[in-house]
Amino acid sequence: MSALQQAKVYLLDHNAASYADTLRDSVNDRAVEAGVAAMTILGEIRFPAPVTWVEFDYRELVVARFERGSPATAHDDRPIGSGHRGFLLDCRPDDHVMITMFSRGSGSRIMDPLCALRVNRNGIGKLDYDDVVEELSRSMVDFRVQLGDSTEKIQALRMLHRIDTGYDLFIPFALFAMLASPDLGGIIPSEVETFNAKEARTARKFGKSWVLAAPKSHLTIQIGPQAIAHMQERQARLEFEHNAKSSRNGPVRHWVSEHERRYRSGKVVLIKSHRRGSEPPANLPTRVMGPDPARPIS
Repeated sequence: MSALQQAKVYLLDHNAASYADTLRDSVNDRAVEAGVAAMTILGEIRFPAPVTWVEFDYRELVVARFERGSPATAHDDRPIGSGHRGFLLDCRPDDHVMITMFSRGSGSRIMDPLCALRVNRNGIGKLDYDDVVEELSRSMVDFRVQLGDSTEKIQALRMLHRIDTGYDLFIPFALFAMLASPDLGGIIPSEVETFNAKEARTARKFGKSWVLAAPKSHLTIQIGPQAIAHMQERQARLEFEHNAKSSRNGPVRHWVSEHERRYRSGKVVLIKSHRRGSEPPANLPTRVMGPDPARPIS
């Protein structure tokens, strides 16, 4: 709670979160080929504050991933996920950044995570994504034990939370990279008052110190024309690739000469000459080859 009260808050609308997520798709192949984390492609991250909170609608994000055929949903037959996700990033220590993701799973009332990730800095002060330490929340482990969860279930939940944290960490890191770029990378941050005057009076009346200690304003993140154009172009390309795959025809109508077909069993069949394939549509563009420069024109 102390860290949250000091945090600079960024709330991404569903379009901004999806836009940041598509940037991962763009760099993922390069990261896989290089054998590095996708965040490495972004370069050194400049955090906008010692403590930051980045939140987005996770349900809307998984729907967008499913619709665009993201690798994260390759084995899903429907969008799977609900609620919101929030990342608390504490970079006050000089030698590491502490990353805690808060996410409530479908059908669960538990918000606090089982573990957090500590990304250590190397000798020159840069984040080393190969030096990540998982820090368990002993209180949450004990709570899970009291609920009757088995050791195997707790370990599975811990591993799942670590994977989800590492995967979705790209979104706040991409946000920070765009905030540091001269053109903001196509996003539009807007400062919004966190609590209005009436809510502040109510907090003082009932002694809600956590409300009074919270930042007076936060930043909402939307996408601008540059990002919208990127999203539209990407969607058009995906639709073109889908249509191209679904509308492929067989071979063009052509003549097959008489020939023998030999089978492994030793059987030999004489295939008479015939035509096969289908006639191409009248409006189908035909590739025309120019004259061979090596052959003189008669």
